[in-house]
Amino acid sequence: MAKKHVQLSRFGVYAVLRYKSKYVLIKKSKGPFKGRWDLPGGKVDFGETPEEALERELMEETGLKPRETKLIDAIGYERETENEILHHVGIIYDCETRNIKKLKREPDGNDSFGAELFTRKELKELKLTPLTKIVFKKY
Repeated sequence: MAKKHVQLSRFGVYAVLRYKSKYVLIKKSKGPFKGRWDLPGGKVDFGETPEEALERELMEETGLKPRETKLIDAIGYERETENEILHHVGIIYDCETRNIKKLKREPDGNDSFGAELFTRKELKELKLTPLTKIVFKKY
């Protein structure tokens, strides 16, 4: 008898957050991608616009405020495990910050073990989440 898979859908907003020639990523502290590096961002709360959610998530996870944001893509992918099929849609924004004095390198107590800066070359050596891999292949 074939196993039934639980179908899950996730929708979020994410930032390709740049500081000079580096990118800010967070290290996931929970979920199926725990320990991997991810774009900062997350779900849109009730009543928020995508831009408001992005700014809130960036503050929570990185401590940084984007100087400007530009919508660049909407990406969807599926990931199947033994028990579930995850359909994830991410709205991707290009963002820049001018100051990293408040970069949260420590865990945020929620979804991140901390944020860090990486060059494009360094990204190739990291264990990235599927969404982050897709985004950096395209941009």
